[in-house]
Amino acid sequence: MKIKKRLEDLCALGPRAPGSWEELKAAEYIRDTFIESGIDARIEPFESPSHLALQSTLKELESGKVFVSQPVQFSPAGKVEGKLVYLGTCDNPLCNNIDLEKKIGILLPDGGGIQERINFILDLEKRGLAGLIVICSTMDFINGKIIRYPEIKRLPSVAVSWRTASELMAREGKIVTMEVEHDKRMRNESQNVVVKVPGESKYWLTVSAHYDTAAFCPGASDDGGGTAVVMELAETFAGKKLPATVYFVFNGSEEYGGLDMVGAGSKAFYRKHAHEVENCIAHIDIDDIGNLLGSFNVYTAGPRLFMDAWKEIPSPFKYKICEKTLPSCDHGAAIMFGIPYVWLSDHYEKRPQFHTPEDKIEYVNVRKLDEYFVYIKELILKFASAKPFYPYTKDGDRLIRPAYHSDIPDILEITKQAFGPVSTDRMRQDFFKEKLGGKEWHEYKNGEVEASLKANIYKAVVCEINGKVTGYATVFYDTERGIANIGNNAVYPEYQGRGIGKAMQAEIKRRMLEEGYSKFTVSTLSNDIAAQKIYEKLGYEKFIEGFHYLKGL
Repeated sequence: MKIKKRLEDLCALGPRAPGSWEELKAAEYIRDTFIESGIDARIEPFESPSHLALQSTLKELESGKVFVSQPVQFSPAGKVEGKLVYLGTCDNPLCNNIDLEKKIGILLPDGGGIQERINFILDLEKRGLAGLIVICSTMDFINGKIIRYPEIKRLPSVAVSWRTASELMAREGKIVTMEVEHDKRMRNESQNVVVKVPGESKYWLTVSAHYDTAAFCPGASDDGGGTAVVMELAETFAGKKLPATVYFVFNGSEEYGGLDMVGAGSKAFYRKHAHEVENCIAHIDIDDIGNLLGSFNVYTAGPRLFMDAWKEIPSPFKYKICEKTLPSCDHGAAIMFGIPYVWLSDHYEKRPQFHTPEDKIEYVNVRKLDEYFVYIKELILKFASAKPFYPYTKDGDRLIRPAYHSDIPDILEITKQAFGPVSTDRMRQDFFKEKLGGKEWHEYKNGEVEASLKANIYKAVVCEINGKVTGYATVFYDTERGIANIGNNAVYPEYQGRGIGKAMQAEIKRRMLEEGYSKFTVSTLSNDIAAQKIYEKLGYEKFIEGFHYLKGL
């Protein structure tokens, strides 16, 4: 096998930051390697932010002392000078009442979500901050991805180790100069490399690894090892005829991710294939494997039959199963379409080399990569002989299918319209004759629905008529009690009375039975007569009524 050689080649290319010219060189290396072997491989470009920073300089003006630094991912170019000032953290800033004009700030980027951090830094920029120094949590390593926001357009930003940050803080108030230099060649795109192995049916699966790296990181484990293994797999299966088509996808710009933390390259791939996701069997994501100190984790989501299928494959390593339904990384694009997936990773809590210049080949166990190859090969054969695990059921103009993340805006509008007369939030607002907490009733209801679906889209189905989402239903599993729970079941008012709710519940029932449940429950309000009729027709028995009391002074 050529896994070790491929890994060495990738590491020799050096860091391959998202959208960079070096990332493009790596894509061309992967493509050309396949072409030399007579295998068709195509580069598929897509729009993406580009990391163009080459190096940084950070120096105290008075003493001339130079501090080790590194541009953060996507840092703008610029040369600035100013007094050092400590900013605190994003969620507990110490700079609210400080004049930041022409200052250079030192920041611990802790607290808040991605959007909150971006907004905080944009505010610093607006207040006249000249440059930003970001503190890494490691004593001596620098993680250039600790801040990776292309939304920051003008503020030159560098990362430093904890030790260097401490040295700088001892000089707070001193004047420093900071410069971030860019590659002058502009670029605003990345690319995937795709090898398609055609199958005998309309069904298909995706096997992916990302070949890009965090800025200034050689990426031996993240994800050079995974890329090398997938290259070997693609060469092995090329020319073979399997029941299903297999797409071997080498993703670019995974280390960007965006606000949703999902790999940009994987999202681009699934956008291109969105018209045929109903035929997708599964996604196998290989990322961060072969770590000498790592242990095998299988992150996964999907129905019971899917879980049973991959568990039948003997593993060379003891593994831990981690159910993960929140989208991130490359498999996150599959999650967003409700596609079952497995993510194979030698993940572990302490990874001091992660996203740093120390992610080198010396910390990779190549023998483990060879064993992963054998295991993943069997996974591919298993899934290529299967059919999609979630059905798309067509009846006339009505389609019952898995929910997608892109359906959530429609689902929220359905919730607002369908639950109006039968929502406790609406009735509380009507009772007290005012908005509670300054919000409309549907903001509370929709907030709960949105958070629930973003956390686990697999528990929802929708009804689509002529391309329009007209209803949705959800299911929850109480594994401790062994009871399956019907959640929401809602249809646009103008589409009610057409059997949509009943059709969605047929799929919910199928799922509950497939998961092995024989006990079911559902609850609804006494004034929701339509829902009561549906559930009674489905065989549910009313066993108790509850009362809600309100009082105002």
